[in-house]
Amino acid sequence: MTYRKRPDLAPHVKEVLGEELRLSREAVQIAETAFKIRIFVAVEQGMTTQEVADALGLSQAAASKYRIQGEALYSERRSGD
Repeated sequence: MTYRKRPDLAPHVKEVLGEELRLSREAVQIAETAFKIRIFVAVEQGMTTQEVADALGLSQAAASKYRIQGEALYSERRSGD
């Protein structure tokens, strides 16, 4: 395997790349929180965890875990208002 030298990036380019990575991670965390809350809401509105699991291609255990986490996140948001 050939060794590829890393390019020397200017400090401002490294700073921008770091900021992009941070924003991407933040967006992932927000989406993950919203996903778990949506699972909680779906179950609250009458779906079973098995129906949620089937719709999302998850195991029932994973859907149940996400529902529990979603409930906690929902409660945190409600108490923060």
